[in-house]
Amino acid sequence: MEKKLRLLFVINPASGAARKVAPQEVVQRFLARQSNVRGELLLLTGNPTGDQARLQQLLHEGGWDGVVAAGGDGTVKMVASCLLNTDIPLGILPAGSANGMARDLCIPESWDAALELILQAHVRKIDVIRINGREISIHLSDIGLNALLVKYFQRSGVRGMAGYARVVLKTFWYRQRFAVEIDNGADLVSREAFMIVLANAGKYGTGACINPVSDLSDGIFEVVLVKKISLLETFKMLFIRRPFNPHKTEIIRARKVYIHTPKKAEFQIDGEYMGKVNEVAAEVVPRALAVFVPAQGS
Repeated sequence: MEKKLRLLFVINPASGAARKVAPQEVVQRFLARQSNVRGELLLLTGNPTGDQARLQQLLHEGGWDGVVAAGGDGTVKMVASCLLNTDIPLGILPAGSANGMARDLCIPESWDAALELILQAHVRKIDVIRINGREISIHLSDIGLNALLVKYFQRSGVRGMAGYARVVLKTFWYRQRFAVEIDNGADLVSREAFMIVLANAGKYGTGACINPVSDLSDGIFEVVLVKKISLLETFKMLFIRRPFNPHKTEIIRARKVYIHTPKKAEFQIDGEYMGKVNEVAAEVVPRALAVFVPAQGS
């Protein structure tokens, strides 16, 4: 008798609000037509501490062949943090307003296609970045301009392209260049920049490429300094699937880095605003997370 694939689906019901069908409905339909899959659903409540505790309790029971995060980058990060060094693969159903990690892993935007991909069971081990000894980043974290953008988004509650455009304009208006020191263990550099990106991956959720040399499994991450910024560059973060101007950026490769800013600046991790900081310590944790990917990315 063929062993059934046992999958846990961690679903953020608030994700995909603009779609006609909720992610949990798509998952239930998928399970109904897959005789070789035994699935369980965990619906998130919006209480991060309680949701994470429930997930860890289910993982402790064991026997899972994969855990699928149905939501945006925040949901993916929460599930990933519980799967580190477990060898249980993470699947992604890209259902959020920002799906940057899914884009970097070449996971289809179609929910049905993303679910079928999980059945193919191609798994890749990827790096994560540990930040200040507590948080992890699997995608992109940054200090400065984009973190300010994330802050304004979260506080404004805007929806739709017109609302996003207003927030981008506000962010550009209040942009500030700041001094920064970066120590990667080999060099200590002093610069001025509008944004410092800790890049495990390469692209923001819109497709704008901030780190063209990205490799999720090379044991190295990139510190990207955005030293000049135009309104066009700011809009690229949201709307334009083109790389940032390489003449306005500088890339420092690192396994470990310490960043200091004399004046506190906004900070975000994988789309979650973290407040103002004036120091960040980060180090790579190589191949710490298993993920389901298309065959060519395994």
